[in-house]
Amino acid sequence: MPEPLLYAKAMGVAAITSSVFVFVIIALRKSVSTAGLNAVCVFGLRLGLVTGYAWLGISRSWPPTSGLDRLLMIVVPMTLCVELIAGARLLPTAVSWLLRFGVAITVPPILLQNSVYLSSTDDWTSWQAITVLVIALAMVWGTLSYITHRSGGISIAFAICLAIQCAGATVMMAGYINGGAAAIPLAATLFGVSVAPCLSPRYMRRDHEVRLPNGFLASAIIGIGVVGLFGLLFVGRFFGEISTMPALTILIAPLLCCVSEAPKIRDRKPWIVASLSLILVAIPLMVVLIAANREFDREMLPLLGHEFVKPEGNQSNERS
Repeated sequence: MPEPLLYAKAMGVAAITSSVFVFVIIALRKSVSTAGLNAVCVFGLRLGLVTGYAWLGISRSWPPTSGLDRLLMIVVPMTLCVELIAGARLLPTAVSWLLRFGVAITVPPILLQNSVYLSSTDDWTSWQAITVLVIALAMVWGTLSYITHRSGGISIAFAICLAIQCAGATVMMAGYINGGAAAIPLAATLFGVSVAPCLSPRYMRRDHEVRLPNGFLASAIIGIGVVGLFGLLFVGRFFGEISTMPALTILIAPLLCCVSEAPKIRDRKPWIVASLSLILVAIPLMVVLIAANREFDREMLPLLGHEFVKPEGNQSNERS
């Protein structure tokens, strides 16, 4: 059963650990370049995720045996490594994006390893869902990175956090408790790493290069946020009970931050643009949550007196 107090503690531990790490490293340096700050954020993200999941008590085993295990132990570290390399700016931009798109393409087979979805080629509906979700992942990743590079904006990180929390709640209400709980440290860590640079007086005073209108946002935050969101929705879609449309809606909801690029909006005060973006992102997420809650009340709630979800074939191992 879900444990709200434990989730709140894990959220606090992940956010505080990651933000304090980034804040201290920035404060100790005389100056921080964008590449250096991105590297600090990568290590801050890793530290926050490790401590958050350890506090949450989601035990992982090697070799990973479930989609969630592979997400946390293979996909997330792989994405962090790619963002560390790309953020160092040692490679041409085109090569960096080839690495990112390589991650987007390889995530589905990694998460579906040893599952019936890879062994069966007759399930056309599943392959359609995989294709649509991968295309959406690449589109969201590229678009949000472009907006961040063009105008900055910590609101984009907040929008991703909202989507991740919505994904976690939706997956949890679909019966996959551990899959939904995995969203909590991820969202908290992203939040902590995003706000830490803005709170560092030394960083704001000395590094003029990254003073952007809405605050600098490291590319690693976008990368791990979008890939993590995709991974949670993917395991919820194929090893849980959520359908393709809600998963796709949650995944592309952060794209509504593009409203900040509208000619009549982008020249307004930053807090107005950020507030409008977050409100627009929250609307489809609320619709998905309401629909998921109704589905939960209709199908899952009557089972709470006996067992949360009845195991179904190979999927029973994924829910544990």
